[in-house]
Amino acid sequence: MIAVFAAAAIVVGPTVQVSRSGAERAHEEVFLAAHPTDPRRLIGCSIVDRNRYAEQGMHVVGYTSEDGGATWSRAVESSMQMGDPMCAFGPDGSAYFLGINTDEEHWKDAVWWMELFRSEDGGRTWGPGVRGPAGDRPYLAFGAAAGGGAGVGYLVYSIRARALDKPGPAKTVRDDSLPVLEVLRSADGWKTWNKTAVGVAVGPAFPTASGAFVLSDGALATLWVKRSTKKNEAGEDVGQEAHEELNLTRLEAGSELFGRTVKIADVTAGNDYSATFFSLAGDASRGPYRDRLYAAWADTATPRSRIFVSFSSDGGRTWTPPGAINESGDSAGAPATRDDYGATVAVNRDGIVGATWRRRTRNDEDADVCFAFSSDGGASWSEPRLVSSPRGPVAGGLARATLGPRDDGSSPASRSEKYFKGGDTSGLAAGADGVFHALWADQRSGIGQVYSAAITVEPAAKEEASK
Repeated sequence: MIAVFAAAAIVVGPTVQVSRSGAERAHEEVFLAAHPTDPRRLIGCSIVDRNRYAEQGMHVVGYTSEDGGATWSRAVESSMQMGDPMCAFGPDGSAYFLGINTDEEHWKDAVWWMELFRSEDGGRTWGPGVRGPAGDRPYLAFGAAAGGGAGVGYLVYSIRARALDKPGPAKTVRDDSLPVLEVLRSADGWKTWNKTAVGVAVGPAFPTASGAFVLSDGALATLWVKRSTKKNEAGEDVGQEAHEELNLTRLEAGSELFGRTVKIADVTAGNDYSATFFSLAGDASRGPYRDRLYAAWADTATPRSRIFVSFSSDGGRTWTPPGAINESGDSAGAPATRDDYGATVAVNRDGIVGATWRRRTRNDEDADVCFAFSSDGGASWSEPRLVSSPRGPVAGGLARATLGPRDDGSSPASRSEKYFKGGDTSGLAAGADGVFHALWADQRSGIGQVYSAAITVEPAAKEEASK
């Protein structure tokens, strides 16, 4: 017998158009953070104007809410071409926002940079952007400081390091390097920082950071994916292999080196339309599952994609076998073409774990948002609940884009896209009041726009169901 929670325990609020003030600008790839003590404050970030990439006009933008997600305002935007947006709140309520970039010449030399913005008043006002070293797909994480304050901040990303003994000719620095993860650490609210760890080189394969969480003992848990490239007969890269490995590596408090890596799962990621990043969350509550880590991901193995979650009760040293959370009573009759992707996980103040993902069939132009939760540390999960549909209503009415001939969904300058995925990341965060907030991008307005919805979990009495 297993415990199943009643679906009525999930209360979904209205869908809100976060990027309403930028209704004519195409958005995708989002992230979300919630203030540690003020449930009214949220910050969401997104890529904007990807259709202007060729002219160096793609930026990252941050939106803030001061009323728990009911309304949003554009708060901060990069001053130069940037991608892979990341935002977070520190333990003292300071807000952080950044994007990363490189170009063709610097990419050959394995050089990337970030533009980092700080707000000391919780996102109301922002200082100027500061440029510094960085790498691909960064993640911010914070550990609390004794006696309060800014805490210890970490920025994890993927980069390449010069190899000492790599054989063969090297036309560029990149050719003579190995893929690694790097970590920057700051103890003063990102006024200054230093490189604290380099590691996890995997030879011909390459690591991609996919999440970070600081445990109560100060250790940094880093989720990353080991990917491999496919090569043609000429030895040229022609894409990525479908098989990937999901791993977690710890960086102990005060250490300069990564510790032992633990493989969480083998993953099939062979569908381009549902190839997204993975997600890591930790329980920072004072409840029975404190410091439990949760990893969530999509697996595209046939007959249809599934959303898996695995958890660790010992700080990432061992992991449970993956369990699918997107299956429901009607799954047996679900079409093989159903795509579930974009898994994102978060934990609220009560130790309840929430997860969102996108759902569509492969001939759909856009995807729904679904949610499920667990209140027993990931041992069992609720039935999936629809949060929002790209055909559904928006609070206050939908601000539509005015489309022109160039917006054909195919050309690089088009603001609309065919088979819109929404980017590699989605947002899910839990406010200080325990309410979950989902953030995503869809094209219900004609182009990619950012939307949010509040999700309240009201645990009902458990019902016994046959396994």
